[in-house]
Amino acid sequence: MLSISQRKPPLRGMFGRVLAVAIGMTIAGQAVAKDLTYASYLSPSHLMNKNVLPVFFDRLREASGGEVNFKLVAGAQLFDNKTSISATGEGLAEATAGLSAYVPNQLPHFNMMFEMAGYVKNPKAGAGAALQTALLECDGCTGDFKKQGVTILGSYGTSSAALFCTSDLSSAEDVKGLKIRVSGSSGRMVKVMGGTPVRMAPTDLVTSMERGNIDCILGPLSWMSSYNLYEMVKTIVLYPFGSFPNAISLAFNTDAYEALSDENRQAILKTLPSLTADLVIGVYENGHDAALVKAKESGIKILEGGADFDALVATYRAGDEAVIAANAAKFGVENPQAVIDTFKANVARWDELVKGVDQAQFEKLLWDEIYSKL
Repeated sequence: MLSISQRKPPLRGMFGRVLAVAIGMTIAGQAVAKDLTYASYLSPSHLMNKNVLPVFFDRLREASGGEVNFKLVAGAQLFDNKTSISATGEGLAEATAGLSAYVPNQLPHFNMMFEMAGYVKNPKAGAGAALQTALLECDGCTGDFKKQGVTILGSYGTSSAALFCTSDLSSAEDVKGLKIRVSGSSGRMVKVMGGTPVRMAPTDLVTSMERGNIDCILGPLSWMSSYNLYEMVKTIVLYPFGSFPNAISLAFNTDAYEALSDENRQAILKTLPSLTADLVIGVYENGHDAALVKAKESGIKILEGGADFDALVATYRAGDEAVIAANAAKFGVENPQAVIDTFKANVARWDELVKGVDQAQFEKLLWDEIYSKL
């Protein structure tokens, strides 16, 4: 286990205590079923909210005999992306999605893996490696969430990022001077390529591209469909820029989670492999392929990144590990190299585990290698 310094968790507030009491109520020994709120900062039309979470909630309702019943509140109605973890810890919702990149000061250990997207080529391997690291081998990762009054249970990996731009590109040289929307460490990659990194909420992507505030987006190709960018984008650069391995799919208010029965907590754990697989394969891998087909049909230029991109990305990777460690140390991570080494070893392990697997086999791997051990 990777050690973390011990600090008392923050007070969780009256909301958390009320949740725990409400969920834990019993009448004659029988648990009272209660609707639980899952709050998402993502738009209602995002595929995670539109297609994946409803199926997950149905599976969980069936597995728990109707006792764990989630209601989705999407579109940042309760809180935004920067407060999703802390607000859930305070009890404004029982569960949420999130990105550690928005709050690296709150989740410094966990965010190191998000920062290492440039070292991940296979989203299934990245997702498995991140879950193994966070849930089984990194006390600091789970500790980050505990300090916020939250229990981390699920995360997923995105497809390898592509570069989609409003202008015609023919080589890496054409990236110089372009304003590129980035997440996490990809901003440093863009700087190495000579571009200008721009950070903004996903909900602002379309208007920013329409107004010329950004020239490109470096992100999952499925965003072409999620945000309907086909009329604006002129060139897509296909290259293994990296896969974000640990976007948060289920962070649970700790008081609320611990108030559930052992059987219902087990039902959640048994249902989580299908949630991860649905996101990694159903949304991002399949979404990548579908977006590429539609882009070609729409007449968008597809540029396969070659040796020129190889050289730039190699330069970025050679120096970025030290930057990741230094940034984590600033936020109090005592041994950042241990997290880096553990995650890299797990990525190599999962690269082998997921070779040739289908969705059912991937779900079984997630259960056998991770969730069955919790």
